[in-house]
Amino acid sequence: MLKFEKVNKTYATSESFIEVLKDINFSIKSGEFIAIMGPSGSGKSTLLGIAAGLDYPDSGKVTIDSVEITSESENSLCKLRAEKIGFIFQNFQLIRTLNALENVSLPLLISSKFSEDEIKKKAIGLLENVGLSHRITHYPSQLSGGEEQRVAVARSFMNDPRLLFADEPTGNLDSKNGKHIMELLVNLNKKNKSTLIVVTHDPKVANNADRVLLMDSGRIVNQKSSPKRKK
Repeated sequence: MLKFEKVNKTYATSESFIEVLKDINFSIKSGEFIAIMGPSGSGKSTLLGIAAGLDYPDSGKVTIDSVEITSESENSLCKLRAEKIGFIFQNFQLIRTLNALENVSLPLLISSKFSEDEIKKKAIGLLENVGLSHRITHYPSQLSGGEEQRVAVARSFMNDPRLLFADEPTGNLDSKNGKHIMELLVNLNKKNKSTLIVVTHDPKVANNADRVLLMDSGRIVNQKSSPKRKK
């Protein structure tokens, strides 16, 4: 489902160049749940953005479902993301002028043949799943950080993604809501046989994964099966 081959990424600053990703190589099978861990600044979020086609590497190849996305146009990538990919951003990326229901509905309003009533019904159901049925008409400025995170999670489910990327999906949630969100993600992974890739600092989240990729200084330094999956 996802493959990285010799991927490198460097950012220029006013004084120097920072190598964010260095010779990244790995592959993920369809239906796998992968956790990516490592210290802050190790390249985890950059790797996730490149994997989803939101950024380009300086060199190397990234393939999603047999499509080499590093050679695709932005229009092709937009179509691929709309049809197959969900993304939960660490900073939510909600549209401030849309309420919770409108934010969650947006992916299908942009790129689907469903009626507005069908889209609204599905969005309300997803907001109910994340415990926000009482907040559907509230705007991001009226929501707490944890509530915004849950709206972002609901939105990521709208297109039934085959590949779901999540950047610290429980980072702004209390333990109860964090556990519930992880249950939703794991259920999506199992029920729809979707591929799930989560960046996290939380060992409890990583223990749900099939494999854990450990990053440090822009490199993958270790790959291992999670303790929970070994049992």
